[in-house]
Amino acid sequence: MAAGGPGDHPLTDVIFYNIETYGVEADNLLKKLDQLMSSHEILEWWEKEIGWKCPTETVLLKIKKQYAIAKERAKSSGWEIE
Repeated sequence: MAAGGPGDHPLTDVIFYNIETYGVEADNLLKKLDQLMSSHEILEWWEKEIGWKCPTETVLLKIKKQYAIAKERAKSSGWEIE
């Protein structure tokens, strides 16, 4: 992720600076996803699935899919998930 500040990277804008980027629902799920994945893992996923050119209308669908995967993985590993 970029080492700069707000506006440098959409993922850090959402997670670290609380800047609405993809809409409230998508941004909230990204924050939850950040709790279930390592920094490296979420960045790798973001670059592969969202990146800089993903159409906004598909971002929420991709985030929901990855959140379900990460949540299930966490549960199967014994994490207590809401």
